[in-house]
Amino acid sequence: MSLSLIISILATSTLFTIFKFFEKYKVVSLNAIVMNYMVASGLAFVIPEETKPIFYAINQPWFPVSIFLGFLFVTLFQVMAYSSQKIDISTTTIANKITFIFPTIMGILFFKEEWNYFKIIGFAVAVTSIVLSAENKRKFPKTKTYFVLLILFFGGGFLESLLSYCQKFLIKNSDTSIFFGYLFLFAFIFGVLIFIWKIKNEKRRPSKKDIYWGMLLGIPNYFSMYFLLESLNDLPSSTVFPIANMGVILCSTLLSILLFKEKISKKKSLALFCSILAILLISFYDIF
Repeated sequence: MSLSLIISILATSTLFTIFKFFEKYKVVSLNAIVMNYMVASGLAFVIPEETKPIFYAINQPWFPVSIFLGFLFVTLFQVMAYSSQKIDISTTTIANKITFIFPTIMGILFFKEEWNYFKIIGFAVAVTSIVLSAENKRKFPKTKTYFVLLILFFGGGFLESLLSYCQKFLIKNSDTSIFFGYLFLFAFIFGVLIFIWKIKNEKRRPSKKDIYWGMLLGIPNYFSMYFLLESLNDLPSSTVFPIANMGVILCSTLLSILLFKEKISKKKSLALFCSILAILLISFYDIF
């Protein structure tokens, strides 16, 4: 397993944990998420040793895709924060990270990566995990629980597939950070537009804690995405996404138990087991 993949797993797990603190400290998710993208974008432009002008970026094939991904990022981030608070971390993590199915299938069909019966069985087990993970002890409407989880599942799967495609065909290795710089910048712009609309209708301005927590969130957000794309330079997508998501599921669930005393029911334990089994089955061929 590459160091880039390990860093991405740890950073992504930190994201889910920070979302949980939003509820504890009454942080307004949208306000923090908007600030998060400003920080993440700033890091993406500052960290690389070589700076490139905006005219360079505009002429790159990945530039228009970064605009669409920016919108998708801010939308899914808001849903993920909502789910982490209203349902729970482990359920949200499973629904969001089991999305590896999509880039894995794309890798097999379009990138000609090898497939086998282990992967096919793994897909079936993964779907079972999604159904079992829709557990909620907070009297959140069950229909709404499934709806939120499905948005995370299909939206996240499409996002990961598009990122995998960009890395393979559109982005040069030296452009990874600047690509995320513009992606996060557009996410920030879309977030600000939503934010302005909400202020106009709700007459509520962001608090200092919204800003502080958003700044904190932006750091792991940048590193989680940057190192995920970097790991795709060394490993096939059908290996990277399953291993990354297995690591995030395990780390996030462990953190939720240690920090928030979340109790894992038998049904949730079975969902966790299925998600891990699915990932192992899908990635078995590449690992062993």
